[in-house]
Formats: sequence, C-alpha cells, structure tokens
Amino acid sequence: MRSLNIKRYIFLLSFILIVCAVFITRLVDWQIFNAEYYKTRVSSSNVCFLKTDPVRGEILDCYGEGLAVNDTGYKVIFNRLAVEKSKENEIILKAIDLLESLDSEWVDILPIGINDKDFYFVENQESQIKNLKKFLSVSENDSARNCMNKLCSKYDVPTDKYTDAERRILCSIKYNIDKNGGGYYSKSSTYILSEKVSKDAVIIISEKSDELPGVIIRTSLVRKYINGSVAPHIVGYTGFMSSEEYEEKKDTYSMDELIGKSGIEKSLEDDLRGIGGTRMVQMSNAGGKIINVSEKKPAKSGNTIFLTLSSKLQEVANKSLKENVEKGHQSAADCTSGAAVVLNVKDFSVLAASTYPSYDLTKFMDDRSYYTKLAEDKSVPLLNRAFLGAYAPGSIYKPLVACAALQSGKIKPNETIHCGGSFNYYHGYSLKCMGVHGSANLLKGLSKSCNVYFAELGRRLGATLLGEYANKFGVGVKTGLEINESQGVVAGPEHTEAVGGHWYESGSSQAAIGQSDNMITPIQLATYTATIANGGKRYRTHLVKKIMDYARTKVIKENTPELIEDTGVSEENLKAVKAGMREVVLSGTARDFANYPIPIGAKTGTAQNSGSDHTTFICFAPYDNPEIAISVVIAHGKSGTLSKNVARDIMDAYFNLKN
Repeated sequence: MRSLNIKRYIFLLSFILIVCAVFITRLVDWQIFNAEYYKTRVSSSNVCFLKTDPVRGEILDCYGEGLAVNDTGYKVIFNRLAVEKSKENEIILKAIDLLESLDSEWVDILPIGINDKDFYFVENQESQIKNLKKFLSVSENDSARNCMNKLCSKYDVPTDKYTDAERRILCSIKYNIDKNGGGYYSKSSTYILSEKVSKDAVIIISEKSDELPGVIIRTSLVRKYINGSVAPHIVGYTGFMSSEEYEEKKDTYSMDELIGKSGIEKSLEDDLRGIGGTRMVQMSNAGGKIINVSEKKPAKSGNTIFLTLSSKLQEVANKSLKENVEKGHQSAADCTSGAAVVLNVKDFSVLAASTYPSYDLTKFMDDRSYYTKLAEDKSVPLLNRAFLGAYAPGSIYKPLVACAALQSGKIKPNETIHCGGSFNYYHGYSLKCMGVHGSANLLKGLSKSCNVYFAELGRRLGATLLGEYANKFGVGVKTGLEINESQGVVAGPEHTEAVGGHWYESGSSQAAIGQSDNMITPIQLATYTATIANGGKRYRTHLVKKIMDYARTKVIKENTPELIEDTGVSEENLKAVKAGMREVVLSGTARDFANYPIPIGAKTGTAQNSGSDHTTFICFAPYDNPEIAISVVIAHGKSGTLSKNVARDIMDAYFNLKN
C-alpha cells in the first residue's frame, strides 16, 4: 500500500516537471530564439479605438407626454478602415453624389462656397473662416481660392484630377474629419457622411453597397419632436456645433456631435447629453481584415427632463392666442403678435407659456428653406415673446402700485383722492383719466382703473421706491427661468439717464399707470400676479419639474418651491388689493367675468405706444384659494376683449382638465 502511494507521488511530480519544462521551452523560444519572428507577427495587426454614439436624454411634459424624444433613424457612415487609401476620394465623391441625388443632406462645415466664377467665403461665418485660416496657417487677408489650394495640398487632392466642385467636397469632408479629433491621417475613427437619411434612401444606398465599400448604413437614435408646434421656443432644438462652441468644448465633445442650440435643449445640455463609449477594433495589416471587436467603455445615456408644462393647456393657449391676435388684426393692421403665461400659484411652475406667431420644430429641423422663411419673416416668429418680449403693461400695473403705496404708508385703503378727469399736479403736465370718478378710494380706483388715483400714488411713492417694490414682485428682474428671459425695464431715473434721457418728476405718476419707460415681460406679469395671490411671497419661476435617469427609474433632482423674495406686504394690505381686483370683475372693467363659474380676481389694461394700443390682462383663480395666475398681452390689440378671451379659454381648459 505504501509503495503504491510513493509511485503516485513520483507520477504527479514527473507530470508537473514536464509541464514546467514545456512552458520554459516555449518562453525561451518566444523571448530568445524566435523573438524577431513574433515581434513581426504582433506588429502585423493594428488596434484602433472607435467611438460609439451617445444617447441623448428626452424632454417630457408634466404628465410624461413626449416633447423631444428619441426615435430610430438611419445615418450614413464612412468606415475609412475598410477602404484602400488610393480609392478613398473616388468613393467619397460617389457617396456624396448619391446623397445629393436622394435629397439627403451631408455634413458640410467648410466655410467656403463655390459658384460659376470662383471659390468664396460663406457669409455670416466669420469665426469659422478665422478658424480655418488659423488651421491652415495663412494670413487673415488670404482669399478663398488660396485657402482651397492649401487644403488640396494638405489632403493630397490633385488640382488636375478633380473639378473645383469635387475638390471642395473632398476638402470639406477631410477637413471635418481632421477637426473632429484624431487627425485626418490617423484613421482612428469612422466619419458620419449624413446624420439622417430616409428609409427610401437606405434601400437605394444598400443596393449600391458593392460600388461603395466602406459606406455603410447604421441605425441610430434621432431627435423627434412630438407635435413640434406645442412649445418650440421652450423645448428648443439641437444642431452641430459652431466653431466657437467646438473651441470651448473640444476637450469633451467631438465636432460632429449634436449639441443643444436653444431652449431646454441648450440650457440643460449637461443633463441631457449622453456620453459616447469606446470600441476597440483589431485589424490585420494584410488586407485590413477585422480580427476582433470588443467594447472597452459602454456609452452612457443622458437624463430625462420632466417639464412643468401641460401640453394640453399649452395647446389651448396657443389656439386661443392665435385666434384672438388674428381677430385683432381685422380692426388693427399692426396687431400681429401676443403672448400668454399660466403659473401655478403654489410653486410658480409654468403650466403654459404661449407666444404668437410661432413655428413648427419638426419642419424647422427637416426643411432648411423653412428656417430661411422664418428668419426673414418680419413678424419674428422665432422670438419667444412670453419670456423675451417686453411691453408697456398699462393698467395691469396698478395692483402692484397699490401694494407699494399701502405697505409704505403713502395711502390708506379707504382714503380718497378726487378725480376730476385729469391729473394736473405738475406744471405744464396733464395726465388724462378715462372718466370722471369723483372721490375714489382703493376699491374704486382699481375697479374703475382711475388714472388720477394712481398718478397721485406714483407721485407720493416716487419712481425709486416704486421700482424697489416692482423688483420684489418680480418685475424688472429675471424670474429664475431655466432658459433665456429678458430682465425688462422698470421706469425710473436710473434707466432713463443710462440711455441718455432726462428724467422728470412727472415720470413717477406716468410710471404708476403702467406707462413711461416700463417694459415688462408676460412671464414677469404672471409672476407678480402670482405673488399677490400667494400672500406676497415670490418663489422662483421655473420650467423643470424633475430630472430622472434615462430609464425613468431614479429621480436625480426634483424641484421644490424656492422662496426668492418676501415682499413684506402685510396680509391686510394684500387683502385690500385683492378685494379691488375682485371688484374689477364684479363691477369694473372685467365685469364680463362677474358670472364666471369660478370666482376670480383680475385687472385689465390698455397701454399706449407707437401704433395701436396694447391690450393686457392679468387674473388669478379661484379667488379665495388661488391655484393659477394668468397674464395675457396682445400687442396693438386695441380691444380689451381679446386678452380677456384668451384668459377665459385658458381657465375653461384648466378647470375642466382638473375635473
């Protein structure tokens, strides 16, 4: 038995020694005797790293309805690794010719155009031209022709073999490859010839694959705007980077990467942007055969943004605003635009923000001629009037003036001011009222919109104190929106003198009736109305409800009410102002809402300016427990009925949707 165990140990030891001997022999062979052979064999393969596409986060409304989502699309890729260098130019030209015949745009960033006479620098691309000249190390005065010759020399595009048009195509693509990182001669990445092609084009390109080696179709996620006319100014759009953007972001972005250009797409770029991954491709030098493909770094998806907007309420506001502006145009030729904003009084979230005229994001992204038409339209449909349009508010400014006068002790609610039809306190200055109101207290002053009453309040307050209160209520300051908004203007000596004018004391009285230099945005008007309705507390006005991961399983950030300003106006004084706004509805200029099923507080306005008067309106509802605040401005609308119509349609929709 003992001898048997010894034999087993000897056998096992012998086996181990034999295995070790084999390994040692192979190592000696690899490292010493045949080192050159294996070194040559290893060097006969190339390893390169290719980028994989990032997945951009989506933008949804407050109920999860898609506004900007990802859809399956197709792009045309040029895989330079699969093409012999001598045939590269020929294949590029064939591919571009095919794309153009299929009405598919190809990625073209070269700021040099060509016409029947010569090459020329493309207009309005000064920074791109400057970067090109810097890239080529030529002088600032060098011509487009000289720059093209430099490009052709750099990229081995012979002038005697190709036409000028063909040379321009080849140089544009090779320049883009170079600018996209890695350098043209590194051949370390694929290149996107066309970002988006139709299904019909996919079929035709696939059929010609034998003629176009290296040109492949790849499925990708493309941006799709659901009902692109709902909120185009707010959602925004994506596009290729400008030269300035690329210079700023080239450490983290590639030049062919899409980036947010406006709206939420731009302001929340860091949240929406996905991060591309890396794929390692090992190829043999002999014939360029792919040996192995492995994922080195997976792509990371961007986050999903939930907005505070209700798509349904936004659609109602859009429709009503359009109808009433067009109705106003029938009696006032200069009535062509307007805006309406709806805020949640509890947290100052934007439920709807409509601007007219507007545009369709889907057409904007798909049709270049549509953009040209919009850019040339004198009514400026690309302007977000709800956030960037600034207007003289007229009498809807008066509740704010009342808050300031009461809280600063310049007036008591029941104190009366006599209205004889005009305000004549200042020598040589007379301000007319729309009626003769006799003795007017706060309630009557608001309900009848007495100019004399509020001109006197303006005189007592002075422009500086009134401006301070305006800022507290969100007027003349940015409200906190996540996207671009105007600061507007609050009338006063500081602004007037800054623009080279002279301020007169009478300006305070004129400012108090919503005239003078006051230029206020609809979002500010809604914010100030919500502040009154909310007990004098102004929260940050916002568009983003929450941010989640792409799969919508984890909340990254959720907005909570953020107090920006406590106006300091007492509950008693706010109650008096709100009572005046209620009286506007019961017996004043908005009495057509007296029997509205939801009790509201409101104020109407007519603002003088060059051309027909603006018609303005603010309200909050329900009166006793406010949920929403609304502002409507119809530029040159002339008739106050128009702005009230829009507010009525919005309230009808809001309370019906709620029920």
